Amino acid sequence: MELATGRRAVDGGEECLLEWARRVMGSGRLGLSSATIPVVLLGSGLAEGADEMSELLRIGIGCTAEAPQRRPNMKEVLAMLIKLSSCRPSRGEIPFLRHADFQD
Repeated sequence: MELATGRRAVDGGEECLLEWARRVMGSGRLGLSSATIPVVLLGSGLAEGADEMSELLRIGIGCTAEAPQRRPNMKEVLAMLIKLSSCRPSRGEIPFLRHADFQD
């Protein structure tokens, strides 16, 4: 979440990043905006991936759910990340993945 927002996990006396992200997500403002995208990315042309960054924040918030049974397991997280990526990685890019790992 730090990379996607440009915020620190804990920044002085302010609310922690997780509390901030949950509050912003609850307000329906978690998406393409200057509130969630680091200023350095907005002016660099790298903000084109803002939708993906917003989805990464949603995944991160899901992974930090207070109730452990509500958190996705790593297989589910990996499936979400692969789905989010614009192209599937080849087997050579992530050698420990096997096609069988994603079979039901």
